[in-house]
Amino acid sequence: MNKAPQKRFQETIVFVHHFGGGMRTTLRHLRLVNNLGFDAVRFELAFNSFEARNLLPISADLKIGARHIWMEQIESVLNAIPGKKILYSFSMPSLGALGAIANRHANDITGWVTDGGPFLQLMRASNNLFEHEYHVKNPLLRLAYTGGSYMMFGWGTEVSVPRWLEELPKGFPVLSIRGGKDPLVPVSAINAVFNQTDCLGLEKLFIPDGAHLDGLKKFASVYEPAVKGFLTKIGTSV
Repeated sequence: MNKAPQKRFQETIVFVHHFGGGMRTTLRHLRLVNNLGFDAVRFELAFNSFEARNLLPISADLKIGARHIWMEQIESVLNAIPGKKILYSFSMPSLGALGAIANRHANDITGWVTDGGPFLQLMRASNNLFEHEYHVKNPLLRLAYTGGSYMMFGWGTEVSVPRWLEELPKGFPVLSIRGGKDPLVPVSAINAVFNQTDCLGLEKLFIPDGAHLDGLKKFASVYEPAVKGFLTKIGTSV
């Protein structure tokens, strides 16, 4: 638990870092919410690399796909924290965050900040990942990697997402952050998730020159006010 210097809100913010990241990659965001008066929790996400041991992700209830492993882990963390929580997730694991919120019908979740995700168009996003992050230049090799990663990350996601969205309460507060120049996740891929429902209390922060997950680092003047305004609006004063 990362305690706020001066606690002003009852909710605990739970960070879910991006695939390939870690607790260190949410440090700026941690400082932001701690300074607002929120306690926060960070943890190291399971299934966080393309190591051989991760090639067939199977959850404890024998479901195949990384999102199921992430959902289980996120719910385990949420269960260990008393009181109300706010989820703050990044990129691909935001699918796991969505599933975890849906599984609990948001009963103890006040709201959700999601940066660079969740998203569909997973084949496109996987291809972008191998092209821009892993620099796989050979198109045939990239296609093979893309197909394999889709099996790990995306199999059945198009079916799961609308079902999860239906489990969220009407007006559930969501702040969706997206970058206009994101080379990995186009805005259309995020819209493909949220356009499936009009029942959320959805707010959007669009950063025209933003890339993938660089909003707080490079565009703090617009990122910070949006996040602060959202969190202080939905948070419960102590």
